[in-house]
This record gives sequence, C-alpha cells and structure tokens, in this order.
Amino acid sequence: MDARLPVSVLLLARDETQRIEALIPALSFAREVVVVWDPRGSVETRGAAERLGARVFAHEFEGFGAQRQLALAQCREPWVLWIDADERLDGTAVTALGRLAGPAAVKEAGFALDRRTHFLGRRIRFCGWRGETVVRVFRRECARFDDAPVHERVFVEGSIGRLAGVLEHHSYAGWDDCVGKLVRYAHAGARKARQAGRSAGPLDVLLRPPLRFVRMYVLQLGFLDGFHGLLLCALATAQVFLKYGELWASRDDRTPPGPR
Repeated sequence: MDARLPVSVLLLARDETQRIEALIPALSFAREVVVVWDPRGSVETRGAAERLGARVFAHEFEGFGAQRQLALAQCREPWVLWIDADERLDGTAVTALGRLAGPAAVKEAGFALDRRTHFLGRRIRFCGWRGETVVRVFRRECARFDDAPVHERVFVEGSIGRLAGVLEHHSYAGWDDCVGKLVRYAHAGARKARQAGRSAGPLDVLLRPPLRFVRMYVLQLGFLDGFHGLLLCALATAQVFLKYGELWASRDDRTPPGPR
C-alpha cells in the first residue's frame, strides 16, 4: 500500500542541479514530482531530476505563468504542491499536508502558508517581505495559472484554508545568482509591461528607482535588516532602473518618417 500523499509536486528547473539533488529527496511524501525543464539550461539538471524519480518534461521557457500552467497539465494527483528549487517545507508543513489523505473530508480548494525568505544566508524580516503568505497547495482541477512572464499567480476556485508550518525560501544563494536574477527579472518585468500596453519616459527612469528604494528601505523598514537589507534594497532599485530603462529604450518608434 502506497503511504505517500495524493500530491503532485510542481517544479520548474533550468540550471538547478545542486538544488534539485537536495530538494527531490525531501519530497518523498508526495506520489509524484513533475519537473518542467528548460532545454536551454543544464542537461545535468534534467539528469539529476530523472535519476531521483521525477517525471521530466522539456519545454523552452516562455514565461513563468505559461511554464507553470504546462507543468500543471502534466500533474496526475488530485492535489498539487507548487514549490521552487530554492524553497523547502518545514516539518510542520509536511505533517499538516497529511490531512489531505486523512479520514476527514477536506472542504478547502487550496491552502496558504507563511513564507520566510533568506537573502545571502540571512533571513529578511522587513523590506516588504514581512508577513508574506502564499497559496501553494491546491486541488488540481480547481486551479490555473495566469500567463504573466514574471510574478505569476495561481487562481483557485473555492475556499482557501491555512496550512500550519512555513515555506523556507533560500533565494539569492550567491552574488552571481543575485546579478543573474536582477537582469532576468528586469527583462521579464519590461516584457510584462509591454504586453499590457504600457510605456515609459525619462521621468520613469529617473524617479521610479529612488522611489522604490525609499519605499523598501525607509517605509518598509529595510534598514532594520542591517547591511543585508541595504544591499537587497539597492538591488531592487537597480532592477527597477533596468526594467524602465529597457521599457523606455524599446518604446514604439515606428512613426512614419516625414518628407525629406
């Protein structure tokens, strides 16, 4: 008799070999792990996922929302856990998931839990990351992802309950990771804005970055996170600068030329 929970774990991967090797064994409570792998990434990542028993599907990255929706379509269990390679459920959350296979009927269509984010090895308590709650467990047939290229959302039809425990998010493990994500997220943010018909001007490039810094570092008390808070706010500011710089640089210049 299979003692694992009726859960499909939904996971995206590209160059995540070490994280995949650490994460998948910690997901042994679930009946299956579904990995959608970007073939432009490391083949070692795909190999590690397959070796550890995951079902792996290759699909070139088209944005986080579209990629997760594709992964959702491959899930076979009635419940889905959405997790990233740099995240971990604590023991309390894993135990709480056990109610999905318990004798009592589960009325909720999804569950939210607290997430704690770590930056370069230190937990961030402020900078707008305080008290973060995310929906990560849901009935497969009740959920869908939007098509946002970044900061995607899952929409669940039905009531959302609260799951005990914490999702630990160990983002930005090293400096190269910080810089890589900064550039990718800035580009994805500019793309999302263009898709929404938005444009940017010089004032956006000049004013939005410092306003982001003031919001995170001062209004959201980022200074209480010490030097890590300062560095995080500075990186967020640079990301905003790159996003609006790209949006301004790629503005529509297809105005027909005037007479010569």
